[in-house]
Amino acid sequence: MNTVSALAAAGDSAPAPAALPAHLAYRPDIDGLRAIAVLAVVLFHAFPGKLRGGFAGVDIFFVISGFLIGSILIGGMQRGDFSFADFYARRVRRIFPALTLVLASCLAFGWFALFADEFAMLGKHVIGGAGFLSNIFLWREVGYFDTAAETKPLLHLWSLAIEEQFYIVWPLLLAAACKRRWPLWTLAAGLGALSFLLNIAGVQYFPEATFYSLASRAWELLAGVLLAYASVNGISFSLHAQRGGAVQVLTPGSQRGRDLQSFAGLGLIVLALALLQRGPGFPGWWALLPVLGALLLISAGPQAWVNRRILSQRLLVGVGLVSYPLYLWHWPLLSFAQIVEGGTPSRTIKLAAVGAALVLAWLTWRLVERPLRGTRFGRAKVAVLAGLMLALAAAGYAVASRGGLPLRPAMVDNALQQKDLILVEDVANAKACKQRYGFDSLYEYCLMDDPTREPTVVLLGDSHAYHINAGQMQYWRSKGENFLYLGTRVPFIGLPTAGDPYQEATPQMLELALKLPAVKTVLFSTALSLHQPEAEKALLVPAFRETVRSFLAAGKRVIYVADTPKLDFEPRSCIRRGAVANSGTRRDCSLPRATYDATLRQNADLAPVLAEFPAVQVFDIAPMLCDARRCRVMVDDALMYRDTHHLSYRGDLAAGAAFARWDQEQARR
Repeated sequence: MNTVSALAAAGDSAPAPAALPAHLAYRPDIDGLRAIAVLAVVLFHAFPGKLRGGFAGVDIFFVISGFLIGSILIGGMQRGDFSFADFYARRVRRIFPALTLVLASCLAFGWFALFADEFAMLGKHVIGGAGFLSNIFLWREVGYFDTAAETKPLLHLWSLAIEEQFYIVWPLLLAAACKRRWPLWTLAAGLGALSFLLNIAGVQYFPEATFYSLASRAWELLAGVLLAYASVNGISFSLHAQRGGAVQVLTPGSQRGRDLQSFAGLGLIVLALALLQRGPGFPGWWALLPVLGALLLISAGPQAWVNRRILSQRLLVGVGLVSYPLYLWHWPLLSFAQIVEGGTPSRTIKLAAVGAALVLAWLTWRLVERPLRGTRFGRAKVAVLAGLMLALAAAGYAVASRGGLPLRPAMVDNALQQKDLILVEDVANAKACKQRYGFDSLYEYCLMDDPTREPTVVLLGDSHAYHINAGQMQYWRSKGENFLYLGTRVPFIGLPTAGDPYQEATPQMLELALKLPAVKTVLFSTALSLHQPEAEKALLVPAFRETVRSFLAAGKRVIYVADTPKLDFEPRSCIRRGAVANSGTRRDCSLPRATYDATLRQNADLAPVLAEFPAVQVFDIAPMLCDARRCRVMVDDALMYRDTHHLSYRGDLAAGAAFARWDQEQARR
């Protein structure tokens, strides 16, 4: 007996057609809609300025998937011939072939081209991709030190993870509903409404979680499921038109009704692709544009004007057929180009990457997907594909757990410089420091040389304070002092928090440093130009003035650390990659002194306060890096920066040594 054959009689309270079809009739217009969705995503990723709402193609995919797979599930359960084993075997044969090929190719390319930190991250994301957990991995990575999305070659697998998570849970819920004689459409509608409400509520307060979570995205798939329920059960809808004061009812059975519906659907999708912008407000209400557009187009049927004349064109149908492998291939190629080039690739390179993705998509569909999708030797195919996926997950774990294999032959020559690219954190020290002061949130952060003693020197600031803390700790330890770093946003008294949890924690840190009696020296360091809103710049000077006044009045020695500039190139582009060359290696790894100085105008904004309080001392890192003409990012074969605006660990220690020399000079004056 099939898995749910005993549930056939309990399937649903709605009347079903006398004979439900065992298979969906092929609809070329849906492949055409797939093509629009995938081309929108590819264009957005390659040239985001050309189609700013192209990311909404993913939402169109969710609706299509919900409709097609929902039709299979609902039809099978209502007929009583649905089998969980057959369903998941079909999913494996459909999803795994192209995915295993892309994951394996990414690992192979990474072996030759990626630095240790990049390869370790890729290994982690291969695990997420193979286990359909990418959305959860990416959600957990969002944070202050998160790397740019463009340098994560498997970032796009978050949407595939949401789909597959949905298809693990949804069939089980459907089977339970059938067994208990619950109407299937009410289950889909109820869960869809709950998911949509979570989406609306969460997009304001938890934007990252709302974007990546199945709970807040499921409504898009369930919208397609509801349409599938209507289609399977022969339920139709009506369109109403007003003409001359009389109401005309245009049913989907009428050509005019289908045509108008298809135009409305296409119009909503065009609006979505043209108007939407990526940011914390999406999905939210805005996601209704692509979702409703896709629903209208699919429900209009293959004979509607747009579906017949546009979506069913051979070229679009052809792209739709390879849309899945095209989606899988395009982002790794664009991302690897970004990584190897050390920044945004040229237009020519982007076009080449998109062209290569199209070719690889067709080859994957023709030589890999089609031969493996059939049911012949079905069990053997499923076993082999599952084994390959497990092997890829194991390979990803090996790469990630071994720190990206820094001693690979392709990378061993530059292993020390690659370490300069990695963020160094003393996790045990941070834990002990936080326990000492009762810090219990992510936004309350500190490091302390000796957590068992009272601090005598405090460094206050954001990540541009963190990136000098190791050198500072080393120096003050040599002087018999106990050093404490307190993490903040902008460490000035009286600045608005504006909903920023790091800025909300800042007053607590300032008060602590101000009131600790053993603290005699306080240093301030912050990246003003990177995260201070334009509207609040006028508040900086009075806030800095109040901060300086308060700390001097408390008898503290106050030192302001002039900020380091943001580079206009990635420092990792200074390091030669094993077997892969980029199109323009920066051989001298430096920038003009004038460019360096121009990026630090925020230091000049505070000059009036520094002049007003001559007791405040100013330490500038520039002499360590710069002569009169150029500023070097590579000094004595050590990379001073780990990214475009943070010092590396060796840069941190070098800044500490420079500070030691500067402080000794201050003592002699």
